[in-house]
Amino acid sequence: MKKIRYHLMLIIGFFLTTVLTGCLCYKPEVRPKTLPNASLGNPYYAKIEVFGGVAIDRHFFYHIKPEKSGLELSPTDFGTEYVSYNDLEVKGTPKVAGTITIELSGGTYGTNTCPGKRYDRVYTIKVEE
Repeated sequence: MKKIRYHLMLIIGFFLTTVLTGCLCYKPEVRPKTLPNASLGNPYYAKIEVFGGVAIDRHFFYHIKPEKSGLELSPTDFGTEYVSYNDLEVKGTPKVAGTITIELSGGTYGTNTCPGKRYDRVYTIKVEE
C-alpha cells in the first residue's frame, strides 16, 4: 500500500512539474531600456538584446528618424552566415545634432504551449555638438 502511494505521489509530482513548467510563457523584453547619448561626428556603438524567445527575422521592423542621421541598426552575424535578431547593433557616426529616434518592433516564435509574442521599443538618442 505504501509503495503504491509513493509511486502515485511521484507520478502526480512529475505530471504537475511538467504541466506547470510548460505553462510559463514570458513576454519578450528588449534591453537596455535606454541608449547612451552620442556626440556629433564621433563614432557611436550600442547593443540591443531581445530576451524571452527567438526573434523572427520576417517580423522584425525598425525605423530611424531622421533618415540620414548616420546611424544604422543591424542584426549580429557572429562571423557566420546566420544572423541573430535577438542581438542587435546600433552603429555609425551621427551626422545631425539634436534627437535621433529608433523605433523597433518584432515577434518571437511560439512553442507547443506558448504562442509567439510581439515586442516594441522606442529609443531616443540625444546627439550633442
